Amino acid sequence: MKKILALFICYVLSVQLGSSQNFSIDKGQEFEGTDGSKFNYYIDSDSSGVYIMRTSTKGRGFTRIIQKLDAKTLKVIYEESFHLNDREVGSGTYVRNGKILAFTTDYIKSEQVKYFMLREFDAKTGKSLGEPMKVASLQSDPMGVFGRNFYVSFSPDQTKMVITSEFKWPKKESEVEATVYETSTFKKIGTKTVLDAYSGSTISSYRYTIGNNGTFYYLFNYMKDFEEEIAGMALASLPDNETKTTVTPLPFDKLDIQNGTFDFVNNNLVFCGVFKDVVTKKERKQGKIANVGVYSFFIDGQTGAITKKGFDYFTKEVSDKLTYKDGLIEESPAKKYYSFENIFTFNDAAYLIESHSYTISGKTSTSYERELIVSKFDKEGKMEWMRIIPKFTADDLNSFNYMIKNNKVYLFYAEHPRNLEKFTVTNYEPRKYVDIRNYNGSVLVCTSFDEKGNLSRKDVFRNEGWCYDPIPSNIILKNDNLLLRMINRDKERYDKVAIIE
Repeated sequence: MKKILALFICYVLSVQLGSSQNFSIDKGQEFEGTDGSKFNYYIDSDSSGVYIMRTSTKGRGFTRIIQKLDAKTLKVIYEESFHLNDREVGSGTYVRNGKILAFTTDYIKSEQVKYFMLREFDAKTGKSLGEPMKVASLQSDPMGVFGRNFYVSFSPDQTKMVITSEFKWPKKESEVEATVYETSTFKKIGTKTVLDAYSGSTISSYRYTIGNNGTFYYLFNYMKDFEEEIAGMALASLPDNETKTTVTPLPFDKLDIQNGTFDFVNNNLVFCGVFKDVVTKKERKQGKIANVGVYSFFIDGQTGAITKKGFDYFTKEVSDKLTYKDGLIEESPAKKYYSFENIFTFNDAAYLIESHSYTISGKTSTSYERELIVSKFDKEGKMEWMRIIPKFTADDLNSFNYMIKNNKVYLFYAEHPRNLEKFTVTNYEPRKYVDIRNYNGSVLVCTSFDEKGNLSRKDVFRNEGWCYDPIPSNIILKNDNLLLRMINRDKERYDKVAIIE
């Protein structure tokens, strides 16, 4: 044990890791949650600080606590609480125009109505700005609120907000309506109606969003071949002050989209993720096996036209690394599950990160992420390279944080010390790679990759006492500092790490 411990550097204020790369870490204020509150999620950050949602279950219902950290010192500026009744469910919180917007849903059975509620708070002080408001509603019936949902989305410049009410009933047309507001005043600008059918098929819509110019976008699926059960996918756009919807079919013939993101990157829409081959009933009888790959589509934010596209199958190197199940049984990569992680761009190229994921169910259910798959798409949308990074983690340790600096991407995540002893990031054996289940004893590592796909991994510090708690939201502070959440039993702390080349 002493030999293993000697291999690692204890956690200090500044950590040096070799001559080419240093990590400077500044510790934040130690504290314990008010009223037994627990960390829930990062709300957002701005130039003044970082906003965090916490939850306390003392008493009846839930008490939510908005916590703000100072952007420079990482000390707690305020903690302001508000109470939810036992029917309410959180539905997203945002910082916009100096206000904190907290959305919830509330189903009142006696009225048979599901409401979308909004509470507003002053971002500077955390004080409430009034009573909760009912900003949308959906009629229910004796069967309850199944299939009734609300979504909120903001334009890239945050001047517009769209609240979408969605009612989906099995084997019937969906009822979807979107209302557009000015974010700063909550003034209603107009409403948008979603298509109910396309190309002789009912549709299933999702990913509702709005552009700076007021154009409303969404994706939808429809059936192209009912007999072979082949689905199609399309982008719909409805410009401001117009009633005609423009449909842009996405060229995914015989490709099954597994997951993906749909968002704005440099004022253009981007849609990317993982696909698998569609194998028809006839082809399955003939023994055809599905393959898996990644896709990237960039769409003009003004016209809805596809400006560049690319999709390609996993490389042989990646597929060979993924051909196992639970570290023991060989299995095709196409039979596995992949979860979307991130997409980002720099120097006219797009980088997509996916996780190979699976769940083991027994007395308890354990979710694993084994390997990150990084793909680079060039400025034309074509895949330039693909790399696989081992990261065998479980449950709360599955997430990671990252920053981009000096044309490199730096990924921070937990790693098992035995994996650092036996394997490099590019030379490892999946069947012998050790899973991480516990915070204490794991190691925070940083794996970087450059524009050519060169990988490098360094250990940062060992989790002993104070441990790195990976949170999926990525908070970048001033001067390219990355926020790290740290825990030590009931104590918490927020640190910031900087990369010194």
